[in-house]
Amino acid sequence: MTSSTSGSGRPDDPATRALALATRYARAQVRSAHEVLAYLKRHQVSPRLCARILATCHAHGLVNDRACARLWAEQWARRGWAWRAIRVKLQAKGLLDEAIEAAEKSLEGEAGDALRAQQLIEQYGSAHSDYRMRVARRLAARGFEADLIERLLR
Repeated sequence: MTSSTSGSGRPDDPATRALALATRYARAQVRSAHEVLAYLKRHQVSPRLCARILATCHAHGLVNDRACARLWAEQWARRGWAWRAIRVKLQAKGLLDEAIEAAEKSLEGEAGDALRAQQLIEQYGSAHSDYRMRVARRLAARGFEADLIERLLR
């Protein structure tokens, strides 16, 4: 670590404190650069120091937006979310389009929606009309397109 980022190394030094905050936050779970930056700002770290700390986090592999987007997208896909909803969730995490598009390729994006929707339908069970209405609502709430829902529930 460079001395320009770590400051004097004393615990009361602003750079040392900010780096410790960012490190602890980034290690708790996969984080986007946007999330780490927002966290530092909430802790009254100056914008100039935030930029230096974020660069250090990138350099040490603590922040990687592509990996963050892929891991979150995979988790939401396993839980049965449509790509459209996953994209919105990734954007809410402050991830850039480049990272989101890379995650979409790894998941097959909307092409994988039919498979995820079919898995949810099978998971929910019966074929009577009340069931179909409940499943249709659940699928719609997870971002699946109406025409896909209708086709799969026929």
